[in-house]
Amino acid sequence: MKTTSERVTYMMATLKIKEQTEFGNLCGASKSVVYQWLTGRIKSIDAKYAFMLEDKTPFSARWIMLGEGKIKK
Repeated sequence: MKTTSERVTYMMATLKIKEQTEFGNLCGASKSVVYQWLTGRIKSIDAKYAFMLEDKTPFSARWIMLGEGKIKK
């Protein structure tokens, strides 16, 4: 998965999250920001969101931000 959109879609599916608001609540992002990740308008996830996701999910921040390394911690 090379794009932020692909990674966010994958994380939401893996976590069985259907609502953008719910995913945003995991990392402190608004529904609008999550929508922009999904549509590709925002090309990368800021470190503050990635580290919150790493703390609350099994995904590694490096993979969330860059698509590199192990997917899960």
